[in-house]
Amino acid sequence: MTTTVFIPRDTTAVALGADAVADALAAEARARGQSIELVRNGSRGAFWLEPLVEVEREGERRGFARGAATDAAGLLDAASGGASRHPACLGVVAALPWSPGQRRRTVARAGRGD
Repeated sequence: MTTTVFIPRDTTAVALGADAVADALAAEARARGQSIELVRNGSRGAFWLEPLVEVEREGERRGFARGAATDAAGLLDAASGGASRHPACLGVVAALPWSPGQRRRTVARAGRGD
């Protein structure tokens, strides 16, 4: 089964290490023989959480704040079903207090696509 992982590729996320996180996750997945689809999306505008790593499971995307390349193994473990046990887990991103209140047209779909 392939796990989809979203990591922003906008300027702020990249400046805060998103490229290194994406590279580390891909390398760790290869080393484990684990299949992931890495989607480089836009940011949701939650720059205080960047790089905001999102893992899609059961139709919902769970977020992990301030993803780090050094935590690639932990993030992949969380992606495999242990999300709630990971210390950076924020829960379902769409349900976070700042997310549903985004009504501005310019950010209505921010972070959802690639």
